[in-house]
Amino acid sequence: MESELLLQTSWPTQSYFHSNLDHYDPNMDIYASYYHEFSSSINSSPENSLISSEPYVESPLLGYDQIQKPSMADDDSHNINTLDDVCQWLCDENQEIEEIQSEKSTETESVHVWSPDLSMTSDDVMETRLEDLLKAYADAMTMGQTELVKVIVRCISEKISPIGPVLERIAFNLFKSAENQGDEYLKEELMRNFKSAFRAFYDIFPYGRFAHFTANSVILKAVQSNVESVHIVDFDLGEGTQWPPVIEAVAQQRKSLTLTITGVKLEEHDFNFTETKRQLSNYARDVGVKLKVEEVELGNLVKVMEGKLDTEFLAFNCMIGLPHMVSIRKRTQAIKFLKLAKEILTNSKGIITFGDGENDGKTVNSSNYASFFDGNLSHYKALYESMEWGIPSYLTEARIALETLFIAPSISSLSWFQKWEEGQEEVVSLKGIGLKGQSMNIESWNEARELVNERESPYGIGIGGENGNEMVLEWRGTPVVKVSAWV
Repeated sequence: MESELLLQTSWPTQSYFHSNLDHYDPNMDIYASYYHEFSSSINSSPENSLISSEPYVESPLLGYDQIQKPSMADDDSHNINTLDDVCQWLCDENQEIEEIQSEKSTETESVHVWSPDLSMTSDDVMETRLEDLLKAYADAMTMGQTELVKVIVRCISEKISPIGPVLERIAFNLFKSAENQGDEYLKEELMRNFKSAFRAFYDIFPYGRFAHFTANSVILKAVQSNVESVHIVDFDLGEGTQWPPVIEAVAQQRKSLTLTITGVKLEEHDFNFTETKRQLSNYARDVGVKLKVEEVELGNLVKVMEGKLDTEFLAFNCMIGLPHMVSIRKRTQAIKFLKLAKEILTNSKGIITFGDGENDGKTVNSSNYASFFDGNLSHYKALYESMEWGIPSYLTEARIALETLFIAPSISSLSWFQKWEEGQEEVVSLKGIGLKGQSMNIESWNEARELVNERESPYGIGIGGENGNEMVLEWRGTPVVKVSAWV
């Protein structure tokens, strides 16, 4: 089976997902079309406007008029050398900073020194200052300086906005308080039009398409010509978005092949398996492929697969943290799935594909929270910047709506710290559980480069991992999605 069949700029989600999009005009600008699909109904009147043009102020403690702005003549006098100096400089000089002095450690390392550049605009100055505050926050969290953290967060709250520059929007989601959940209405409205929003996000941005295309290519290339049955076990089946291209490839190359797709059921059952099964089955029937869709609990996976080891080629697929995946499954669950897959493949032929849309595993497993925080910040900055590049400026509200639905839920200071703590409890790499890398070929690499239009976009495709078994989607050099193959 040739993976060229998978290489489409827009996979057949229209025919797979039955929605209210039958009137879609392919000659109409794609962005404007998607925008009207899921956002026109939620911006019909000024009083219902979801994205206010007014600046956002989360806390009444500090206002912009209270910030002491440095004059250019006094640049040298504003060098910042310690965490509390940062807060003293950015907050009102009458703020009671002395309350945190008792927590200051004599062994504290200096924070990055920043002094304004004469060529910088006021927006550049504000952006840089917010970046320094975020670094100071991460350092204070690392050192356990609770009171200092509170002061820094109060300073940050005065410089963030849900409609500001990238860093402001990220910080807005990081430190959004329970009293300021202004985007909840937006989320509710988007969920009512979820299929339209999902289609827009999946088709416009390459994150999910790259991960699915790469994994599907690996699976199809691994299937021998004498194989009569292929069994795919999917860790997070969801709405089954990944598999229509595989079904179509089977239909065009080997209709005699029997295909089984098994979704893993976890305790937090977060998708409608019955509906997914119906849609996949209908799609397979329409193209003439023999398909069976099943569901199995993770704890019963080994037992269920025992009787099928001699007759089927097995493909275990695990995708975690991809931006389009609204449900968030724990990495520890994914590792357990991969361990079981390794155990099952000990007695059978098959392959494992792993797509990771979260931050680099080295950072997740970092012993220093500041390093972990900085890695996450870089990761989400790349995602936000790529979304700004991918949607025209005149559709800003549509972009922010998509950010709110698909990216913002993963940005939280509390969840980041919890994830880092969990990573310290169980630091396990795929190589560490006994898996061996399966090299990806140059053909798949070239196809992925074509998929993301590498020559004309800031996206790039890299090869890494063990024996070249990992393909990486990068945004201006920053990894955003990684897919690896294992046996």
